[in-house]
Amino acid sequence: MILGAYGFIGSAIAHALSVAGHRVTGFGRNTSYGRSILPEIAWHRGDLSQYCTPESWSPILRNIDVVINASGVLQSSPGNNVTVTQADAIIALAVACEASGTAQFIQISACGASDQATDNFMQSKAHADRYLLKSSLTTTVLRPGLVIGRNSYGGTELIRMVAALPGITIGFPKFGRVQSIALSDVIEAVLHAVTAPEKYAGSYDLVESKSRTLDYIIARHRQWLGIALAPRHIHVPMWLVKLAAAVSDALGWLGWRSPLRSNAIHSLAGGIVGNVDQTREILGRPALALDRFLIDNPAGKQDRIHARLMLLLPLFLSVLALLWLGSGILGLIKVEEAASLLASSRLSRQTAEFLVIGGALGDLMLGLGLLFRRYVRFALVGTILLSAAYLIGGTLFTPELWLDPLAPLTKALAAMGLSFTCLIVLDKR
Repeated sequence: MILGAYGFIGSAIAHALSVAGHRVTGFGRNTSYGRSILPEIAWHRGDLSQYCTPESWSPILRNIDVVINASGVLQSSPGNNVTVTQADAIIALAVACEASGTAQFIQISACGASDQATDNFMQSKAHADRYLLKSSLTTTVLRPGLVIGRNSYGGTELIRMVAALPGITIGFPKFGRVQSIALSDVIEAVLHAVTAPEKYAGSYDLVESKSRTLDYIIARHRQWLGIALAPRHIHVPMWLVKLAAAVSDALGWLGWRSPLRSNAIHSLAGGIVGNVDQTREILGRPALALDRFLIDNPAGKQDRIHARLMLLLPLFLSVLALLWLGSGILGLIKVEEAASLLASSRLSRQTAEFLVIGGALGDLMLGLGLLFRRYVRFALVGTILLSAAYLIGGTLFTPELWLDPLAPLTKALAAMGLSFTCLIVLDKR
């Protein structure tokens, strides 16, 4: 059983184990998405925050020989408590494994996880690691550095977004040095542990041999994406980075999981370095170097487009939210003016006012929905449908607006196109 089996790391592990002939069950909240990307494995729907007692885990562990925890929460937000998800639920699962006869546990932790860490992400990981290693389970704790894969999510996605900035290169001179690890090496370490549990019991850092500055990693990804080196290089002061992280933390309470969070900044500022000898021990060789991985996995057109679109996504959503909130507020403020325009057509004054007020309230609801990650997809579909309704209504009752020099109906088509773009970019991991 793999916790977080549709995540960036978990999905790759699940696929590799399935291909190797193992019977795999994925555990996660969104099993419909899990089945869409990994139809070859079984799925169990569950939220880790609701599985904090051994009794809650017991029914799921029947016929499970190995548990792999590839789940994680970067920072607490509504429905996601770091300590509950990364420590309490995992410890309860370990107790249940001991009682049920599930003998092996593989924990995907993080390089730098420690009780002395400055953030609860690393502290909670360390708490679970320590409990698992002291338990009667045959436990392998893997502590990867910055995981680099062919796909991207979290920190990898953030690096590609920064690398794709047009015209400038952003530098972070105050950040510590970073050792990365190829996702393929993480998978290989898991396969070794599954194949020889006793041999690879213990804790292993997974890092490449060389540490690098974050500036180098970003520049190397820019080169990998095929984007020319920017003429201007701007060093970002730490106070500005912390301000951006504070804004990202606040947006987390609206459901947005930006990789630029305070816990991520703490980790990067302190550096991400590990024990190279431990990596050699479990892999039987040095880890694949960052440069070698990028050379062996050349970027394509889709990588450049994705990096640029993810960079622009916050701007797109902000513009759409401002458009719909502004339209709703102005509609309620200027009901009479808007109704006069409609009443001049074949509509009665009363009907026109009803449509203006109803449309304004609809605009406000959609604008607010665009601010919340949980509702954003529904809101985007709503903006497309409501825009289509406005276009049809405008064509039927005020066709002269198509010839208006400010082109309000034509601009509605552009807004619909932007909503479609956001729907595509907001696709899952």
